[in-house]
Amino acid sequence: MGYLNLLNACRTGTRALGPGLRYVIWVQGCPFSCPGCITPEGREIEAKLMTTSESVAEDILSRPYIDGLTVSGGEPFLQSASLSDLIRRIRTVRPNFNVIIFTGYRLEHLTWHDAEDLLSLADVVIDGQYREDLDDGIGLRGSSNQRILFLSDRLTSYKDEMEKGCRRRDIEIRGAETLFIGIPDKKGH
Repeated sequence: MGYLNLLNACRTGTRALGPGLRYVIWVQGCPFSCPGCITPEGREIEAKLMTTSESVAEDILSRPYIDGLTVSGGEPFLQSASLSDLIRRIRTVRPNFNVIIFTGYRLEHLTWHDAEDLLSLADVVIDGQYREDLDDGIGLRGSSNQRILFLSDRLTSYKDEMEKGCRRRDIEIRGAETLFIGIPDKKGH
């Protein structure tokens, strides 16, 4: 069992961050300071919402209508071991469950053991730091320098949609809290 430090989660499902109805977690802590970052509150490497990979897996598995998991941040690869544990727990029950991970690292720099382990479980990795000046408003990436890398064949049928499709956004209202989900267009909407 691993411990996860989360900024937030969309537990009810969204279609804004990948194909199908997705459970989304935003991890806390990021070594990058990308100008124009859409989640600057996720940068600080401090405890926010501490939980276990086991409890998140149980929550996901209790929602059979969820098609996949999207992990964003913060920087997911700072929590590689716990995220790998989470995915393994889910796939023990649902072997075809798909996973998308956003990272500021380039794939070729993710060479430490825990990162390689997490990569072996990911279906799609969207890599590279966000560049506000290269935000073209297209697809499931924040800027054109980022790559959408298909590491398995689970989501390849969505390749055109993910690379060239319109961006989607959702809003989840939880009492006094409003959660904006998705990649904003170039104007920040």
